[in-house]
Amino acid sequence: MLGGRLRRKVCFLLEPLEATGSSVILRHFASRIALGAGLLALACGPAQDLAGLSASLEPPAPARLRGVVFENYSAGAREVEVRAARAEVDYVGRVVRLQRVRIDFQDPLHGRIQVRAKRAEFLLDSDDFVLREQVVGTTDGGERFSTAQVRYEQAAQRLWTDQPVRLHREGLVVEGAGMEIDLSTRRIRLMGKVEARMKRD
Repeated sequence: MLGGRLRRKVCFLLEPLEATGSSVILRHFASRIALGAGLLALACGPAQDLAGLSASLEPPAPARLRGVVFENYSAGAREVEVRAARAEVDYVGRVVRLQRVRIDFQDPLHGRIQVRAKRAEFLLDSDDFVLREQVVGTTDGGERFSTAQVRYEQAAQRLWTDQPVRLHREGLVVEGAGMEIDLSTRRIRLMGKVEARMKRD
């Protein structure tokens, strides 16, 4: 089950395309990780609190990274994995901008939901994601949805959009004005005016 804000293990593979300043601070799922500029490394370990260190440093210039992986663990099990081809960390704006993104939500009881998008933003102060452009999601149950934008709210454990969405399910194509997915139950609910039609072979 996806849980609350716990002390988590974080793994990442970072190859900066451009990074300036003596230190780079990246926060992920309530954790702060210190990275040296120009670092190419694979790091896995317990989350660390470097609040004191980050407070004493001047905000560094945006860092551009390649091949980024975020992994969120609870009780030794991986719950969320985020992969992006490229990322830009904006320390002043408190956001990480991602390109060519894939997010996997995993649950042993309810299966996996995978969402892909052309780009996304990771909001550092809330641990939320906003996925934009060519957003496509699939479930282990065979459902597939597409829309222009999806938000992941970590605290509420939900995916939602207020944009038009199309859902393919069990021989049907269902369209609505919005959608909400409860990640604790994997329940999908379409909102607004909902229309359904049979799929054509």
